[in-house]
Amino acid sequence: MKPRIVFIKTPDPRGISNSIINGLSKTISARDFDVKVVEPTKENIQDVVNEIIEYKPLFTFDLNLDGLIYAEKDGKKMPLADIVGNIHITWFLDDPMLHYSKLKPILSSNQILYLDVDVEHSQWLGSMGKNVAFLAPGIFPTNFPPPVQEKEFDVVFIGPVTDPSIIENNWKERFDENIYGFAVELGRMIFRNPDMPIRYASGYLLSQFNPQFQEAIVKFQQEKDEEFMAFLSEIGIYAMHLRRWNILDSIEDFDVYVLGPVTGEVKENIIVYEDIVSEKDIVSFISKSKISLLSQPPFLASGLGYTTFNSVACNTLTMVEERLSAKSFFVVDKEIVTYHPMDSVEIEGKIAYYLEENPMEREAIAKAGRDRAFKDHTIINRGEFLANMMKDIIKQASQDNQQQKEGTSPKNLDN
Repeated sequence: MKPRIVFIKTPDPRGISNSIINGLSKTISARDFDVKVVEPTKENIQDVVNEIIEYKPLFTFDLNLDGLIYAEKDGKKMPLADIVGNIHITWFLDDPMLHYSKLKPILSSNQILYLDVDVEHSQWLGSMGKNVAFLAPGIFPTNFPPPVQEKEFDVVFIGPVTDPSIIENNWKERFDENIYGFAVELGRMIFRNPDMPIRYASGYLLSQFNPQFQEAIVKFQQEKDEEFMAFLSEIGIYAMHLRRWNILDSIEDFDVYVLGPVTGEVKENIIVYEDIVSEKDIVSFISKSKISLLSQPPFLASGLGYTTFNSVACNTLTMVEERLSAKSFFVVDKEIVTYHPMDSVEIEGKIAYYLEENPMEREAIAKAGRDRAFKDHTIINRGEFLANMMKDIIKQASQDNQQQKEGTSPKNLDN
């Protein structure tokens, strides 16, 4: 009998969840698994639970713990995987810290395998004794239109973007002076050092404060860990907007089209399309643009995010902050272009170079990037990895069961 897996699809207005689960389910099915896709809602949750129990899958799968189902046993609320004995796989597409309120209740479970898109995330989860594997994002090829020959837009930038002074003013009303100073300085440290993980930066910066403040923060972290993680997440989001606002504000000579909401007053050369937020609409717009200028969230200290792979696959020259893994996935200046977010001269200089001085080189990089994405970085490739991983788990479990049987046999007992 084929091993079974249930993919749990949850609502996502951006449409990313649909792309990933549709792609993975097709790939896994082709690798000799029986596959079922369910979509739980408040109205049908009990029916979905009954369906999963009846189906008896070895694995269940969701994204960002959004599809983790709980049930009750002996008066205790537990993940369904703990009760029925299957393995639940969750793929974090961003920092698991952002999902800490969902993560904390299941840290004691041994039935969950975590996938992530950044090595630093793996280290953090691994430090808590969790089973972790790295799985980079990948594109769903059928989501992309044929290459557009005549591009309508010069530079597209993916939001959201908020004037950081708005966040700072909000903090002044909410935080005391010391907490406010710590939050702003930590955000600016992450802004200046895009490859520094926020959890490491927090500890380093804290060591520069007086002992009383250090003690207060440590106590806060120990006694109210969910609130502390939310605090760090808020600072990371501030650093993201600080970086994005600075990049947009530094570009003088070119129109930049921002996709997604923008909060704050922007310059005349910044044109905002706040309603373009779904994956389908973003892909369509990037495909009609000559350059895609991306600023990844600080929560990806070393990895490349989902949007970066999508952008490269659009046959559009993609500029993204320097990342260690960028060189692992794409050839820099041949398939992708990198920049340092603090170097405004470099950013505008590269835009001018590829728009005005060397459009043929721009088109060659865009084509090479698209070809590489379609060859090596598809959701089919990621599904192959996932299938192999699950087969390895099944093989190991089978060997363990065999050893247990042999260990309790009369022959071995006599020995």
